[in-house]
Amino acid sequence: MTDRTELGLEIEAGLREAILHRRGKVALESHHVEPMPAAEVRQLRRSLAKSTKDFERRFGIPARTIEGWEKGRKIDAAHRVLLKALAKSPEAVEAALSEAR
Repeated sequence: MTDRTELGLEIEAGLREAILHRRGKVALESHHVEPMPAAEVRQLRRSLAKSTKDFERRFGIPARTIEGWEKGRKIDAAHRVLLKALAKSPEAVEAALSEAR
């Protein structure tokens, strides 16, 4: 057996914890983000951009995706979190996106 790295040990510990959680033996902290209604998505988008294309340019979410959400299509968990962050602090999201480029 080769030397085990710190990263490898952390991954193993995380997997053990996930298995215990799955078996109901340990509770992990989690957050539930409620879906944003279509009307609220539309209102948020309009408050931040003139059009879905402008919103796409500003935040990188495709215009067709925004249009779908505004028509009531399901929003996955990651995008629900992003929309909540945009509602609370669009400047922070924009700053994070500009740092990533």
